[in-house]
Amino acid sequence: MDNVLYFDGHAQGLLLEGVRNLSDAVTTTMGPEGNLALIERKGLPPHLTKDGATVAKHVFLSDRVQALGADIAKQASENTARIAGDGSTTATLLTYQIYKQALKTIRSGIASPYVVKQTLQKCKDETIQILESHKREVSSDEEIKQIATVSANGDEYIGSLISEAMSKVGSSGLVTVEKSKTTSTSLELVSGIKLERGYVSPYFCNDEDKMRSVLEDPFVLIVSDKISNLKQIYGVLEKVHQSNKPLLIIANDFDHEAIQGLIVNVSKGLLDVTCIRSPFYGEKRHQVLTDLSRVLDCKVFTNVDDEELENADLSMMGKCKKIEVSNDETVFVDCKSKIENVEEEVKQIELELENPQVTKEEVAFYKQRMIILKGIVAVLSIGAHSDSELLELFDRVDDALHATKSAIESGFLPGGGTALSKAGMLLLEKYQSKNSHDLIESSVAKVFCDACLSPLQTILSNGDLPTDLIIEKIKQSDEWETGYDARNRNYVDMIKEGIIDPFKVTKCALENAVSAACNLISVGCVVLDNNQVYQDVQMVRLDEGME
Repeated sequence: MDNVLYFDGHAQGLLLEGVRNLSDAVTTTMGPEGNLALIERKGLPPHLTKDGATVAKHVFLSDRVQALGADIAKQASENTARIAGDGSTTATLLTYQIYKQALKTIRSGIASPYVVKQTLQKCKDETIQILESHKREVSSDEEIKQIATVSANGDEYIGSLISEAMSKVGSSGLVTVEKSKTTSTSLELVSGIKLERGYVSPYFCNDEDKMRSVLEDPFVLIVSDKISNLKQIYGVLEKVHQSNKPLLIIANDFDHEAIQGLIVNVSKGLLDVTCIRSPFYGEKRHQVLTDLSRVLDCKVFTNVDDEELENADLSMMGKCKKIEVSNDETVFVDCKSKIENVEEEVKQIELELENPQVTKEEVAFYKQRMIILKGIVAVLSIGAHSDSELLELFDRVDDALHATKSAIESGFLPGGGTALSKAGMLLLEKYQSKNSHDLIESSVAKVFCDACLSPLQTILSNGDLPTDLIIEKIKQSDEWETGYDARNRNYVDMIKEGIIDPFKVTKCALENAVSAACNLISVGCVVLDNNQVYQDVQMVRLDEGME
């Protein structure tokens, strides 16, 4: 049977409706007075959350064209959460608003989709430049606490815990979140390390909402060689399977055949495995793997074809309490082994770092060694009275932690949608004053400005506040930091009040939203695979004797 085709306006109408449905579901959670989303999970407790990426992942639309539009918008949400750790709701809302308004511009005949896309990209770049020129760097523990409190939906206790955790681990930023077995929430310092290496394939993720692999009480296999096929590590895999524990494999490289074989075993539930590549090269790689083996109390296998690896016992594997692997880093929590006389080694590394001739690669290498040798991880144990409450609180703390790390890394802006709305206004002023003769650029700049106002409008709307009046008063203020505190319902200096958004989160949300919206407005035809019509048909196998 032929595929089902949708063209031009018909296709765009359905795609837009899909993005709108997704945006409506996600933005109910936005702002201090935003509501929770309750997600059904078959066979599991219902999931209460204010995390936009989690809500988006569970939105499935019955109309297949609408679902395609929603799936493209989901990519903006997921990429923002993966890179910046927060901002998924903002990314989804911006995608819908930019797409909706840009589509109106195209339908009016002012410009083609290609020209609108080019102008949107230009507006995005200029808006990010405006935001960057106004950002501030984190300079105190109080600012860290403010950022964490806002990201945790105004929970000052969580903000204090995250601030305390960040101050104790210092520049390494090694803080992780786990679910407590009690009803209380606490902070604990344990030994731990971080490698700047992420998973080889996202198919190893066992926490799809956060796009990461979490291994509890795992074994660690370190191989200073390339793994070409599963036969080379079959003995280890068999023993790990029998132990019913997860495994992290660290190797110099992996052939496609080996990765595909492991993914198949993971998908079938036979193994809980994640793979990462060894950091650095040559002697630096050897030294880092040696340091790692000392902390994890294990052996480094240097030859995959050696009989020693074939007959390796689980006692030769590394051990720790937990490992978290994301797309760009791996954190080991509560490593069992203690390295003796580490102070002398650390002092030697510090001397090497003071050398003005040291290269950037050597600086990264020495810092990685120090993190391994001195490694301390702050563990936030989150407790609650019910599974649903625990899931909501865990999501909130995890998002707040990632947002705080992003702010420390890239700086911060006035929060509550203030910075984005003011950047959009400045952009529109620029185009209206200098390019008033250019109808296309001024029209698209208006589209972009309206989209930048939408997060603030949604926060105010969720609090049943007079949206138009408040936005007009904010427009009249010349002060960059002046905004509206939706929780206490007054106009304040957002920075002084601690209502802050990380620059990285805002930037990522804007970039991903523009990318998704530009992809959507370029669609002229939707092709559906009509094989799906056979899915509900019961197929009957004929006997051999029948024709």
